[in-house]
Amino acid sequence: MQWIAILTALGWTLLQVFLLFVSTQCIFGLIEFRTATENMYQKALSHTIMFLFYSLFILPLISLGLFCFAVVNITGWHELEPAIWIFVTWCGVLFTFFTLLSVKK
Repeated sequence: MQWIAILTALGWTLLQVFLLFVSTQCIFGLIEFRTATENMYQKALSHTIMFLFYSLFILPLISLGLFCFAVVNITGWHELEPAIWIFVTWCGVLFTFFTLLSVKK
């Protein structure tokens, strides 16, 4: 059981590194992001998009930490739920980021 948990943690680490790479690629979506004259709605949308962009960097690191913490003394696979929920949250943030970015354009 412990070897399976260790191999799973290595796979999860590679997945989180890939997600961090995808997050860095989102920077190309932010090129020519702001316009010279923005109204209040556009400024709020810009701040929301930037918040989502920064959370795309933080969430894989939190997920990796939770996953490795759970793997150390794992007794059942249900202990990995927080890390998986953070991963699901990252996917939702990525979808929201691209949706709001397309609305902004």
